[in-house]
Amino acid sequence: MQHNIQITFISFLFLAVSTLLVTSGCSRSQDQVEFERNAFRTPENFTRVSAGGIVDTSHIDESDWQIGPMFQGFIEVEIPAFPNPTRNERIEVELLTTGHGTIEGLYAVVYPDFVDERSRRLADRVERSFQQTLERIVLRIEPVDFSPSRVYSDALDINDGLHRLFIYDRNNNLITYGDIQLE
Repeated sequence: MQHNIQITFISFLFLAVSTLLVTSGCSRSQDQVEFERNAFRTPENFTRVSAGGIVDTSHIDESDWQIGPMFQGFIEVEIPAFPNPTRNERIEVELLTTGHGTIEGLYAVVYPDFVDERSRRLADRVERSFQQTLERIVLRIEPVDFSPSRVYSDALDINDGLHRLFIYDRNNNLITYGDIQLE
């Protein structure tokens, strides 16, 4: 009889721990879904960064360059998009892998027609995997990529020149996003 009680208790304990693990996994997944949903809100501000990559601490958009829940602890934004604002200069974003996990490729993506996902355009990519290493990654974006016609002046007319850059992994999971002001 006591043996059956122990088995029942162990089964109950296993079920409770399993439920807790699955629930916490779902919560993390739900956090990522919410992060991605927020990313597709209309840009309203941007983080000002000099051509040398120095962040203007008096002009930071707190919603820019956060790391998605799936990637926290794996990658950081070392230097947000710069120069920002830009006058048709090439934009760079510097990321740093932390050496605590694997990231499968990096893709910088823009949506020239922000409301239409079919306008998705690859701006830059690093196809290889980053596994257990500390490594700096630089993504380079041409401002004309924010224009459906690839003409800089057309990009200035969309949302007053304020555009969003998205960085995904190879599996189309959003890592981070931030806004860039074209002038």
